[in-house]
Amino acid sequence: MKAFETSRLVTTEDMNHHDTLYAGRMAAWFTEATFLGASALFGKYGEADHLVAVEIHGMKYLGPSFNGDMIRFVSMGVKAGRTSLTMYTKALRNNSDVKVAEGYVTFVCIDGDKKKIPHNIVLEAPETEEERAILEKFA
Repeated sequence: MKAFETSRLVTTEDMNHHDTLYAGRMAAWFTEATFLGASALFGKYGEADHLVAVEIHGMKYLGPSFNGDMIRFVSMGVKAGRTSLTMYTKALRNNSDVKVAEGYVTFVCIDGDKKKIPHNIVLEAPETEEERAILEKFA
């Protein structure tokens, strides 16, 4: 499966009253990173045909992030319907494999009139055990 990565730096403005990353900030970053991954996979952004999020599901916080942490988001497509595309994203801390969040977002492809249209995306079959587990967890 082809993966797309993006990162964010946790700063003082992102902290909650426990001096950890505010959950709402992580949710916003998570959704944005997943959209960027879906757009990279779809190959279009800012055009008449584009993707719009319709459901955020299964997002879980798995651990804290702290001021100065770098959060790396890794997104990959897990299911392509005729007009829908479901992406999996994991958030990793400080160039490690420590997951601080993970989940799925489903998008649909729409045209300039906001009507659903086929996207013609074909996803590669899972290659690794981790990819198979991600797909199985969603299904």
